[in-house]
Amino acid sequence: MNETNNSAAPNVATTTAEVPLSAPDVPSVGSPLPISWLIGGAILLLVLYIAKKKGLLDRIRFFFLQTREELVKCSWPTRDELKGSTWMVLAAVFMLGFFTFMADLFLGDMFIQRFLLEYLAKGGLTT
Repeated sequence: MNETNNSAAPNVATTTAEVPLSAPDVPSVGSPLPISWLIGGAILLLVLYIAKKKGLLDRIRFFFLQTREELVKCSWPTRDELKGSTWMVLAAVFMLGFFTFMADLFLGDMFIQRFLLEYLAKGGLTT
């Protein structure tokens, strides 16, 4: 005999998971597309149809074909040439940064603060 008591607590622990409310623009599984997606798709198709009729898509396609053709004509550096050029650029940036630092240190700290301010403090510009 298999008796069930609906008022008794179940023997297996049950967990309840919160089901998040689906966002209005995100379709849930099995539901049709939202209206905003359908309207956006229709607008996109209309824009593409107008662009095709005016020849804009053909111009864009021709531009990319010409770009690819010109890139094939380019002389690309080898890996060793690229490494050498990279080190040269890094060395130049380091030297320029060091020069800028030293010029700022000399002109800003030594010249302006020590020479000019001391000269002005002693009354060097009074006539």
